[in-house]
Amino acid sequence: MTRYKHYAQRPEFITPEFLQAEFGTLIETLPAAEAAADAAPWLEAISRWNALRAYSEGEHARLNYAFSKNCLDPELETQDRYLREKILPVREEGDAQFLPALGGTRHRPAIAAQYGSYFLDRMAAGLQTVDPVNSDLRIQLGELAMQYDKAVASGEVTVGGEAMTLTKAVGIANGSDQAAVRREAYIAYREWFVQNRETLAGIFSKMVALRDQMGRNLGHANFVTLGYAGMSRTDYGPAQAAEFRRGVREHFVPLRRKLMARQARELGDAVLKPWDASYHQSLGIPLGAVPVEGQLDAAQNVFSKLSPRLAKHFEHMRANHLIDLENRKGKRGGAFCTSFPDEGQVAIFCNSTGQADDVRTLTHEMGHAFQAWESQAIELVELQWPTAEAAEIHSMGMEFLSLRHIDAFFADAEHARRFRKKRWTGAVELITYCCVVDEFQHWVYENPAASADERDAQWDRIWETYIPGLDFSGIEQHRAARWYAQLHIFRLPFYYIDYAIAETGAMQLAVMDAKDPAAAMETYIELCRIGGTRGVLDIFKSAGLRSPFDAGVMADLAAHVARECELA
Repeated sequence: MTRYKHYAQRPEFITPEFLQAEFGTLIETLPAAEAAADAAPWLEAISRWNALRAYSEGEHARLNYAFSKNCLDPELETQDRYLREKILPVREEGDAQFLPALGGTRHRPAIAAQYGSYFLDRMAAGLQTVDPVNSDLRIQLGELAMQYDKAVASGEVTVGGEAMTLTKAVGIANGSDQAAVRREAYIAYREWFVQNRETLAGIFSKMVALRDQMGRNLGHANFVTLGYAGMSRTDYGPAQAAEFRRGVREHFVPLRRKLMARQARELGDAVLKPWDASYHQSLGIPLGAVPVEGQLDAAQNVFSKLSPRLAKHFEHMRANHLIDLENRKGKRGGAFCTSFPDEGQVAIFCNSTGQADDVRTLTHEMGHAFQAWESQAIELVELQWPTAEAAEIHSMGMEFLSLRHIDAFFADAEHARRFRKKRWTGAVELITYCCVVDEFQHWVYENPAASADERDAQWDRIWETYIPGLDFSGIEQHRAARWYAQLHIFRLPFYYIDYAIAETGAMQLAVMDAKDPAAAMETYIELCRIGGTRGVLDIFKSAGLRSPFDAGVMADLAAHVARECELA
């Protein structure tokens, strides 16, 4: 049942005719709303638009969730294409008529008083992303994204004589305590992308050309400005992102060098091999240490100790089958959290294989879910989720806050201790890698005519800037193969820096938790309740966190991480 009164009666499955009629009726009311003496008619129009958004986004999210469970299902593929080609353009066309009127209304002060001025700013920032001039190009992009998803979802390799998914192989490559097994799994995984490079590079080249044309259609020099608009960024731009990366190069890359040198020493090597990059011998946790069948019970234990309020959300999700946990063939790679706003429900999607890293993924996605549940009281669907960099504070923050009780996942207390330590080394690895992806994406869209070979060369150059010293001797092509495996580069341009920005907030929450766990949890829940009603820098400020762009914050965090990683 819908939670929005306007669409208690609706089609069994959304149709373009329904959307066209509803948007048509809505747009027809706007001249009278603008002429009205007060803002009441405009507020009613926003309410109707919001309900329509909730319904259409709910339909899209439900299908995407189902299709992600089995990318090889032809019926779901047909429905997915139907939504992308028939439904999404109609919604975008309606928004392209509604949002300019909203942005230009003389009733703006009253609307801002009701919903906050940030709502209007955020809608204005994203307006160009629904411009009808690019509707056909967005459909083509969706088709290419589906081709990429299907290719990776169907990928299989053989490790130790066993055929397995790419997800399982990379889990073994990152987690096995046997060097030969790590090497075999790593080579098999990366070699799959090398062998399929021509296909994947072809898909990406078409994507870049389409995105570049979309930017030019709106009067931009390239896609970068439109890409930032697509992320609804109102608080910073490419210049600030470049300054953030400079801080990482100055303060976190030296830590990465020290970690890699220590890893090599522990393994008795002079240099670190790529299959050992994620393996810290002193922090190793055996494969299969966290059996999939016990992960949900362990998570329930952790969340119950952290917060009874949050634990209830988790209980509800388990009872209503809103957690798809285990990896299997045909399942889309990666993990995500989604919501069905017209139903007021939140779901998560994982690819657990029994490895220790599953714990991080599960707590990460539940961090998103906790924020989404706590934000359900926010009326406007557009404000229930923060922009990406702010949203990742909740997910990464939950990773850190869960560490206090993480023993629930592990039968061996030593494994739990290692997991905690590895989360801090992981912060260094994450922040430096995020900057590789971000700088690469800026280069790609500033040089849209580059060849696949030129892109690979730039990836290698940027990689060596942030992750210097890995020995790819004899397998040099495997370094560039990494970006073909990064879903965000294909599907979500300019997203990845959000993880690094958010990590600066999550680490600050961890520092707070070490001093006062109750205060840290109170702050965390308040962050969840804020949802997307403020910009990212206001969200940092509201929680008493320092801005990721503040001078000195990177140096202070790097010093703390160095102590946690025993590098100081």
